[in-house]
Amino acid sequence: MRSYLYVPGDNQRFLDKIADSEADAIILDLEDSVKFEAKSNAEQMLEEFLSSSNHQNLLLRVEPSRLKQQNNLINHPKIKKIYLPKSESKQSIEELNSFNDSNKPIHALIESAQGVEAIDQIAKSKNVQSMGIGEADLFAQLSISGQMHPNIKNYVRSKLVIASSAYDLLPPTAPVNSDFKNLTSYEEETKEFLEMGYWGRACIHPTQVDIANKVFTPNPELKARAESIINALEHSNGGATVDEQGKMIDAAHLKWAKRYLTLEGISL
Repeated sequence: MRSYLYVPGDNQRFLDKIADSEADAIILDLEDSVKFEAKSNAEQMLEEFLSSSNHQNLLLRVEPSRLKQQNNLINHPKIKKIYLPKSESKQSIEELNSFNDSNKPIHALIESAQGVEAIDQIAKSKNVQSMGIGEADLFAQLSISGQMHPNIKNYVRSKLVIASSAYDLLPPTAPVNSDFKNLTSYEEETKEFLEMGYWGRACIHPTQVDIANKVFTPNPELKARAESIINALEHSNGGATVDEQGKMIDAAHLKWAKRYLTLEGISL
């Protein structure tokens, strides 16, 4: 998946537009985009939406304080994955799993310093398949000046990549950017996330979807390079060999090549 578009669960107009969206996946949101007094109504609206929708890649961002009320949605057969905001500990995941009777895969959103410190325990928790950052909440907690220093940003972003790889999760999904009118900046930042090891990006506006799709579409040249490495090493007598460009390649190159070729198959 290259693009994940958030859609407020209480906005019928936006729900009606989902069928025409170019996003690879839709995140039906019951958390930040829905006022607390409107959450019950949003839950009912999503029940009705799911009864008629034929979309193949619907995800659900739950409201952690209303997991009991959202139990039917969590286990609905048309929901493919659960986004858990405010993932701060192993206990956060366990609480969701107590309602996750169908063992849906979980995307843990790290949105606090506590979550960053507990990232290993979160990554190892049952049903956690991937992780992401809720940067607005996290940086609001950490910032003094109102701006977040690039060193802190890169530390947290890098930590997610390393933890995801260490515990055999999917590559992390890049976070939203609320400045949806500055598409040039959005594209530059999205490319940076790709270089860091992220795959796919969350979007809050349809104009961001095309950019995410473009950046995270596997590069034909890199794909050909990966296939060439695999072919060369499979026909060698083991160990290192020389590729068609005259460069030495070995098991490390093979590991990268196989990983790159899995990107097209990453479903959620």
